[in-house]
Parts: sequence; structure tokens; C-alpha cells
Amino acid sequence: MIWTPDASRAMVLIANTPSAYNQTWHLPCDKPHSYKELRQIAEKILNKKVKARVIREWQFNLIKSFNKSMQELNELLPRYRQDNLFISDKFKKQFPDFKITTIEEGLSTVLD
Repeated sequence: MIWTPDASRAMVLIANTPSAYNQTWHLPCDKPHSYKELRQIAEKILNKKVKARVIREWQFNLIKSFNKSMQELNELLPRYRQDNLFISDKFKKQFPDFKITTIEEGLSTVLD
């Protein structure tokens, strides 16, 4: 997961660094976390239990017929069929002073 303000700042930094041209870059992000870990971090921030449930795909397909939010999520499903890991070591080495927002900081801001 990447914090959108970090992504924006990183793209500007890359765009303004001539030696970064003609290369492939993964934008900076915190270390990968599982969904279970994300829930645990949210529980710590909120100081309460966070309920989460995984539904089967047939259930999702049934619900999306009646729920606009679920319809919108449908286009994201293929992305989550496998892990998408962004390894930003190259970026971190090239720009060591770039401050990366941690998952904890981002969730604290969103949950506030």
C-alpha cells in the first residue's frame, strides 16, 4: 500500500531529477502488510476490536447486484487475486532523505 501524498511527492521528485529519466521506478511505500496485520494495526489505533469477514465470490456477485459500492469494488477484484508487492529499494537508495509514511501513520490519519 502506498500513501497517495507520498506517491505525489515521489513523482515530482523523479520528474525533477534528470538522472532518473529513462528508468523504471517503484514509488516508495512502507513494508508490505497482510490484511490481518492491517486489521491488527487498526485495532491498536482505535483501541477496539475491528470486525472483518471474507465473503465468497458467489456472495459478492449476488450482493453487487443490489449495492453500488460493491459494483465499484468489482473492478478491483482481479488486482487482489495475487499479491502485488512494490519493492522500492531503488527509490530509497537514490533518495535516502525521502520521508515515507508508515502504515501506522496513514491509518491513524484515515481513522482519526
